Amino acid sequence: MPARDLLAEGGPLAQVLPGYEARPEQLAMTDAVEAALESGTGLLVEAGTGTGKSLAYLIPAATSSLRVVVSTATKALGEQLIEKDIPTLRRLGLHPDVTLVKGLSNYVCRRRLEEYRQGVASGTMAPEHGLDRILDWVEDTRTGDRADLATLAEDAPVWREVVSSSDTRIGPKCRFYDQCFVTRMRRAAEAAQIIVTNHHMFCADLALRGGFTGAQALPDYDAVVFDEAHALEDVATEFFGVRITRARVETLVRDADRALRSCGFFVDPSRERSVQRSLNHMSAGALRLFAALPRAQGRVTLAP
Repeated sequence: MPARDLLAEGGPLAQVLPGYEARPEQLAMTDAVEAALESGTGLLVEAGTGTGKSLAYLIPAATSSLRVVVSTATKALGEQLIEKDIPTLRRLGLHPDVTLVKGLSNYVCRRRLEEYRQGVASGTMAPEHGLDRILDWVEDTRTGDRADLATLAEDAPVWREVVSSSDTRIGPKCRFYDQCFVTRMRRAAEAAQIIVTNHHMFCADLALRGGFTGAQALPDYDAVVFDEAHALEDVATEFFGVRITRARVETLVRDADRALRSCGFFVDPSRERSVQRSLNHMSAGALRLFAALPRAQGRVTLAP
């Protein structure tokens, strides 16, 4: 059955969505997306609000034999697709495997959480408000996605102590690897037909593929749909630059100290003093670097 037949007047969608009316623009977009997927050609669509763009590309993607990435401008739009539009596909009898893939900073790291818990228990680290809440939540959550922890504020300081990042991922040698929420998310993405992500994550995947052999943030795919593609240019421009911040250096120093303490590296006081001197030099060097750079419009820039 052509994808447009599901959206036609009196068709399957009209039977499961009361008040639904077929829209010529939506049908035309559905035809164009289906043809582009079948032929492997590019397609640029500009459609106004109320056209029904999401279903116009999701239905052809679901009825195809291709693995399709849907990249959105915001995480909120991606979550909307998962919570609203994908269930509509299932009501139409379409059951593609679908996974939502977010950036690492959306997921709790079990290893960092355990190291932080141990540090707080031993008195070597200061406790942040909300730690107990995260410890309880991590035993029940299936995703480890902070969006599922509604009782913790977005800017809660405790999150930076336990969040996943590219610097904290150590692969199969991590004792929490099989329980890791990022590992589980990536395995689900490998099995999915439709992968919903955002422009930042899509650009991260491109950067990894271009910079490291065999590295990638997303599994291989056959086609990609950019929803709100007008936002992609700014994301790509920002993403493919090189950025270093004081906060990132401080996080690296803090994580190195925590990891060494957790594995018992500091059994020798002289070794601890030597490592602490190195970490202090790193922090001090970062301070001198940023103090020496000129500033423009609130951002550190390099003079020509």
